Amino acid sequence: MGKESPWQRMDEIAEAVEDMDLYKEGLYEREAPKEEALQLVIFRLNREWYGVEITKVKEVIKVGKITYLPSCPEHIAGIVNLRGYILSVTDLKPIFGLPREEPTEKTRIIAIESEIFETGFLVDEVVESIEVPVSKIGPVLLILPAERAKYLEGQCKVNDKLIAIVNVEKVLEKRV
Repeated sequence: MGKESPWQRMDEIAEAVEDMDLYKEGLYEREAPKEEALQLVIFRLNREWYGVEITKVKEVIKVGKITYLPSCPEHIAGIVNLRGYILSVTDLKPIFGLPREEPTEKTRIIAIESEIFETGFLVDEVVESIEVPVSKIGPVLLILPAERAKYLEGQCKVNDKLIAIVNVEKVLEKRV
C-alpha cells in the first residue's frame, strides 16, 4: 500500500466541494415548506358567516321538501330523501340563537359526514370554498355566550368577513 500523493488528495477535496455546491444549489432552489392550511366551505346564516371543514362535507344540495318530525328538538328541521337515503336536517339557527327565516332560492343543505353520524346542515346560502392558513385561525370570541361558543372551533377573518368555524362533532352530539 502506498501513500496518496498530495495531488490525489487535492482532487478528492475538489470533488467533495463540487458535490457540496450541487447540494447547496438544490437546497436554495427548493420551495419553502407550504404553511398548513384548512379548507373550509363558507356559508351564511342570516347575516353571519360560518365555515365547516371541507373534509366533513359530503355534498351541497338544493333544498327540496323537508318532512317535519313531531316531538323533535327545535334544531332538527326534519328529514329529506336524498336519492333513496333518509338524511336528517339540522337547523343551525336555534343552536346559534339566530331567528329563523323562510327558505329562499339560495337556501341549501350541506350534507355532513362524521364519525358520529350523517346529517344535513340547513343554511341560507353556500358562498364558496376557501383555504385558510392555520396561523390565521384564532380562538372563539370571548364575547359569545358559552352555550353557543362550544359549537365553534375558532374564527378567522377573510375579505372583511369574520367567519366562525363550526365544530361538527359538537353540533352532532347535541341531542336536546
